[in-house]
Amino acid sequence: MPWHKAELRGDGRELVICLHGLWRSKWAMEPIARQCIKSGFSCLNVPYPSFKESLGEMVERLDGIVRKEGAGYEKVHLVTHSLGGVIARRYLETCEHSRCEKVLMIAPPLHGSKIIDWLSGSPLRKVLGPAGEFLSTESMAHESGVIAHDVNAAVIMGDRVKIPLLHHVIDEESDGIVRVDAGRVGGLSDFKVVHADHTFITSHPDVLESVDCFLRRGKL
Repeated sequence: MPWHKAELRGDGRELVICLHGLWRSKWAMEPIARQCIKSGFSCLNVPYPSFKESLGEMVERLDGIVRKEGAGYEKVHLVTHSLGGVIARRYLETCEHSRCEKVLMIAPPLHGSKIIDWLSGSPLRKVLGPAGEFLSTESMAHESGVIAHDVNAAVIMGDRVKIPLLHHVIDEESDGIVRVDAGRVGGLSDFKVVHADHTFITSHPDVLESVDCFLRRGKL
């Protein structure tokens, strides 16, 4: 919502920037933001108009945030959910990111979403904005299949489907929205699957524990 503002909390010397997914808000990342602060980091939970901007505009927004907000910290880390991981990958590929050390992507559709494909031609796809186009499996096939080698990057995927119809649409191991294999790309230091669905994976206890381990020790 327009009145949602980025919220910086914590007094750590390293900054964690949290990015939510499509049609979500900063509240979706709040459990992770609280975990980051508990783990001794400062945390900036960033809201952004995920259904209005192009991927390039979102990347430009993230680049500006890292440059401005990360300037006073020893290191910057990214923790993302869903679309946020797609933004992070393109950011690492196209922007100067020497301040970023760790990137943890949760349920990222790095190879596109079959749900987006299924909605092709439906009015519902237009509600998703530009993301309804660039998150298709065809569009994502043109993105890099390797994460930047100079960052420590990891992925957490879910394998629980709460809506049976979505299971039939995807017809592969998934979290109901994103296939597990859609998170596998080259250059990852770690990859983990938890028993969680796409919507609530950011509050799953195993995910919060993994966020803590990855940020402090570099492994899930």
